[in-house]
Formats: sequence, C-alpha cells, structure tokens
Amino acid sequence: MLTATVCKTLKPKPKPFKKGDEGGLYLLVQPSGSKHWHMSYRVDGKEKKLSFGQYHDETERGVTLAEARVKRDAAKKAISQGIDPSAAKKAAKVERAIVKATFGQKADDFLAKQKAEGLGVKSITRTTRMIRYLKADFGDRLYDDVARQQFRPELLAFLKKYEKDGVLETVGRLRSTAEQIFDYGDANGTGINPARNLHKQLIRKKVKARAALVDPVKAGKLFKTISSPFPGARFDDVVGLGLRFVAYTAARPGEVGNMEWPEVDFDSAQWTIPPHKVKMRNDPKRKDDPHFVPLSRQAVAILRQVQELTGERQYVFSCNQDAPFSDNTLNKRLQLLGFDTSEEQTSHGFRSIFSTLLNLETDENDRQIWDNDAIELQLSHVNSDSTRAIYNRTGPMSLIKQRARMMQHWADRVDRMGSGNVVPMKPKRKTA
Repeated sequence: MLTATVCKTLKPKPKPFKKGDEGGLYLLVQPSGSKHWHMSYRVDGKEKKLSFGQYHDETERGVTLAEARVKRDAAKKAISQGIDPSAAKKAAKVERAIVKATFGQKADDFLAKQKAEGLGVKSITRTTRMIRYLKADFGDRLYDDVARQQFRPELLAFLKKYEKDGVLETVGRLRSTAEQIFDYGDANGTGINPARNLHKQLIRKKVKARAALVDPVKAGKLFKTISSPFPGARFDDVVGLGLRFVAYTAARPGEVGNMEWPEVDFDSAQWTIPPHKVKMRNDPKRKDDPHFVPLSRQAVAILRQVQELTGERQYVFSCNQDAPFSDNTLNKRLQLLGFDTSEEQTSHGFRSIFSTLLNLETDENDRQIWDNDAIELQLSHVNSDSTRAIYNRTGPMSLIKQRARMMQHWADRVDRMGSGNVVPMKPKRKTA
C-alpha cells in the first residue's frame, strides 16, 4: 500500500512509471514530475482505466491519497452494481456541458454550423461581428438563464444602447442574429425565443432604395457600357462578366458572387441557389427551399466563357484567388465605368431595372405582358398574398416555364437596349 510520505517523495524517472495501491489504484509519475491518480479495472472481460486527477499532498490543491481511495471505493461499488464508472463519468460530463453551456458557447456553435453550411464570406464576417457584440455582454451567462421570456427586457435594453448611438442597421442585425442563436439553441423545441418580435419596440431604419437607372434610354446606355471591353481588366475580366451575368439574371449580387460550379446545370440551363445562400424569406417555412434561376442563352454563354477560366475552382466568378467577390467589387467596377453608385446605379439596382421595365411592358391592347407574380417569384420575393399562394401550391419551381421564357425575353431585351452587344460565342475546343 502507498503512504502519504511515499507519494510525496516519489522522484521522476526518464520514463513514466506506476506506483500501485490496493484495489487497482495507482499513481502514474511522469518524467516531468507530475503525478496523476488512475484506477485499473475490468468490465465484461475488458481492462479499462479511470482517472481521478492530479496528485497533491494536504498542503496543495489536488487529490490526496485519502481522497483517491474514496474515489476508488465509489468506483468499485458502481462496478459491483453493473455500472461502468468510466462511461458514467463521460455521460455526467456531457450532461454538465449541456446544462452549463453559456450563451457564448451556443453562439459559437451556431456560427460553426453557418460556416459548415457554406454561408458566404461576407455573411460570415457580418455574423461573426454581431456575435462578438452579443458575447461582450452575455457571453458568460448560462444559456438557460437567458433563453427565457424574462430575459426580453434585458436584451431590449442592450439593443436600445445601439439604437441611441444611431446605428439602426446594426440594431436590426443584432436582434436577428440573437433570434437565430436562440432558435438554434432550442434543442427541446420549447419555442421560447426572447429576441423574437423585439423589432416592434425598436426604431425601424428607413431603407433607401438602391440606385437604379430604370429609364429605358439610360438603362440601354448602362447595358452598352458594361458590355464594352474594359481597359486594364485582369484575369480576362471575370468581374465584368459577373456584372453582365447579374444584368441578365437579375439575381442578387451576393448570390452571384458566391455561386459555385455544382449549382449550374448546363443541360437544363438552370442555376439552383442552395437554401443557405438565399436571402432569408419572411416565412420561416420556406427557409429550407432553394431558388431556381432559369438561364438564358446569353447567361449560359457567359458561364461557358468563365468556365474556361475558373472551371477547376469552387467559385464561378473568382479572380486570382478562389474566393467569391462582393457587392463592393461590382460597385467599384460601376464607379470605374463612370456611374455614381449612390445616385445612379448599384450592382443590386439591376434587379430594380428588371422589375420596373418588365412590369411596364404591355401589348397592343395596353395589357401587361408579364405576370407580376412571375417577376416577383423570379426575384425570390414571396411576400404578397398571390405569390405566397402560388408558392404554397407548387414550391420553388412555381411558374418555372413562364419564368424561363421571361428570362430569355429579358436577356434579348438587354442586348437590344445595349445596341446588340451580345455575348461572343466561342467555338468549342477540338478534342484529340
């Protein structure tokens, strides 16, 4: 048997060694001089090991010989009752982690999930910043203490501080991020989310419409300008091709920037935007639905051209590095082309041009040619009663044939407005 004196005076050796006590208890001495308690035992014929912590004598913090023997006796009693003490210890550790998880830990887990799902770089950066702000005030709080309705006044007071500073966009993003974290953390399906509907107590930021040249003549000059060769463009002007692709598809610039090659189906001329890349819709029931973009001949031609440059990469419109470009990249190009992105045209404004001009198209009897619902569905807007009803019946493929005809018509109109500057079709490369 060991004694307190023996335990204290054991000297390290070049290799780890054990000094045994009764009942499988032993002290493992490392070359560094550290000493740890372990217990060997057998369950179902298999030898196993249980750790009791680092040794210390009565004058220091740690596990003494007497305490180690108490732990050993408790483990032997569990074994006699058919309980594996090592498995029970791990289960208890997991349970404690769940019970004692902090809001900060839940927030980090939520962020890790977003990254694993391939959320865009820009969105990840923004979400990371919002989580950092939330953790500064609530990171160390137990999750169970804040995931309750009684926490709402405290969270509202936190948001009001930012509201007082006038950063209303940050307020909205903080509230939205908190709501998503609480939804993620609600593993038991309680439905309790203290951040939900808090926007009703906050000042709403007035959203300024993104600049767009919706006048047909000005839009025509815009389309002609972005179709012309850009002096000094690098990497065969992937940015310019991306800008033209936005114009042809009316997709969100962020969705185009984060577009990946597996999302493109050349055979069906269709681009499938995964759910996690689609801007959050108002109805949470549709948050897991993809968005389908029919591709015109012109859009396909651009993708074929870009494929020769980035076909081996993850992101379609990537330049010298395999990374998605941002809205700012496209807006910078518009500025270099002479457009004022605060007053004239932004990359996002191509969607406004698409919606405005198609809604104004009429036939000889002055009847609107294109169904407003088809236009809204193509823009991934499911807000009105009519579009919601259509979507509920047929899902993300709603009016897909009509939308495909509409997108080809739109691409042809873009070319006509831009004085016939169509995408050059390159001949197929000969294969050996």
